[in-house]
Amino acid sequence: MNNAQVEPDPLVQYQWHLKNTGQTAFSAAAGVSGIDLNVTPIYSSGLSGNGVKVMVVDSGVEILHEDLAQNVDHSMLHNFGADATDANDPTPANGTITDAHGTMVAGIVGAAAGSGLGGQGVAPRASLGAVRLVGCGDSCNSPVAELDAFGGAPFSNGADIFNGSFGKAPTSPMSVDPLTDYSAVMLQHLETLRGGKGAINLQAAGNEFDNNNGERDVCEKSIAAGVSCSNASFDPSRTFPQTIVVGAVNASGVRSSYSTAGSALLISGLGGEFGNATGPAILTTDLSGCSKGMVQRRSDPTAYRNAFENPDSDIGKALNRDCKYTSTMNGTSAATPTVAGVVALMLEANPNLTWRDVRTILMKTARRVDSSRVAKTLSLPSGQSYVGEPAWTRNAAGLWFDNWYGFGLVNASAAVAMARGYTGYLKGSMVTSTLGGPLENAMPVPLGSADGLTLPVPNSGSSIGTIESIQIVLSLGKANMGDMAIEVLSPSGTRSVLQQPFNVLKNDGADVDNFLLASNAFNGESAQGTWKIRLIDVNARAGTEPAQVQLAALRVFGH
Repeated sequence: MNNAQVEPDPLVQYQWHLKNTGQTAFSAAAGVSGIDLNVTPIYSSGLSGNGVKVMVVDSGVEILHEDLAQNVDHSMLHNFGADATDANDPTPANGTITDAHGTMVAGIVGAAAGSGLGGQGVAPRASLGAVRLVGCGDSCNSPVAELDAFGGAPFSNGADIFNGSFGKAPTSPMSVDPLTDYSAVMLQHLETLRGGKGAINLQAAGNEFDNNNGERDVCEKSIAAGVSCSNASFDPSRTFPQTIVVGAVNASGVRSSYSTAGSALLISGLGGEFGNATGPAILTTDLSGCSKGMVQRRSDPTAYRNAFENPDSDIGKALNRDCKYTSTMNGTSAATPTVAGVVALMLEANPNLTWRDVRTILMKTARRVDSSRVAKTLSLPSGQSYVGEPAWTRNAAGLWFDNWYGFGLVNASAAVAMARGYTGYLKGSMVTSTLGGPLENAMPVPLGSADGLTLPVPNSGSSIGTIESIQIVLSLGKANMGDMAIEVLSPSGTRSVLQQPFNVLKNDGADVDNFLLASNAFNGESAQGTWKIRLIDVNARAGTEPAQVQLAALRVFGH
């Protein structure tokens, strides 16, 4: 079958992320027509992800699901759970919503098309692999298991794309050596896969914009300030350029209410809202059966977000009789596989693309949504005004960037079109220059002033002409990180806020060592000239000593 939609499956009409006609998708609110992946023209051209291998690293996948089985590659399966009866079968042992997570993700990427069943994936003929690594106890929580899952074992080293719809949401800064940490080693190994072209690694940005691990009260200050509570960079694995960090957009074309922001984002996919009065979520595969997964019988009929989720409603009986699908998958966990599916279509169109080419194409073809957004201005104790998380900013290379969206919403048709004609291949590793380092004497960050502490970082000997990403490494004494804004200004004058103030990190005056933050806001600019790292403590805490900056290093990646 060349056209992936010759025989539309019955639930495709509700999959607004594929084609948004303003449908409600069983929620109580409609989306906005045209806010979708712009993917349907690609199907008409004959592309469907055929021959591209996508590894879903998650809570496991029901490999015998009626809408997934024909796309599962049985050479790309593993179960790290101690409860697994077969290490080659990643089907989760239980039926909780958490267990269903990987099956929902897999369906968004590559549910089959034209089968007359369910819906379809973004890349409906891609080959699906699956690793059960999340939520399966101590046997999964090891560096060895993670390294094996991401290309370090025979079952994973043939993958073209890795989808990691999971991540950390810490409330204290994590200390990581960017040169020796196992995450850095793992990510660098990904560059050797696909015959040296590098595997593409996508990771969800997180769902902590207005809560942290479900706790909204810890985010009261950030909500009032109009900034993200957490930050994508707080999980160090998202600060390395080998990871494409994905935010979420809803069916109305604005940031999904939960989507964690941060300068580490590269791109946004479609994650929707909650499938109730808030607006449509994503329709995808669920664990089969009405006693497990997202769709299961509940004693309280008001517990269902919509009628499709209720097995005993008229809609549920007509469209989801055996409870094999859900209409309430959301989160950056859902947005990430929408981008993974688009990348599969790009690689089918041009298998020669390297991991760096994919980054370049995604950022250059992204769709700028919510373009009229205005960032909130804060008033500091000094009386100065300060913008804690800027809105859309055009950098010196002419690219628009926003911490809420990265370079924007993924645009499948534009990305595939650029992939088809792409010739400027960026092979191998990025060139890396490390600027700055330990300070001769620790320097204090003034309290409550927008002037903050500015540290010039000259770049006079680097061979990097064009930036592909940057990372900073900081060590501070007596730091109250929840009140600390951390900025970088490029030689061209572009300002990026790498850590927004009023964030979820604790104000405990503790020492912070090897704290990593990343930004893509400067991509495409020249690396030459003097950079500036600026730290701003937005709170004049009585009786508190100022933080002392001991190390400030800038790592520039590019070519």
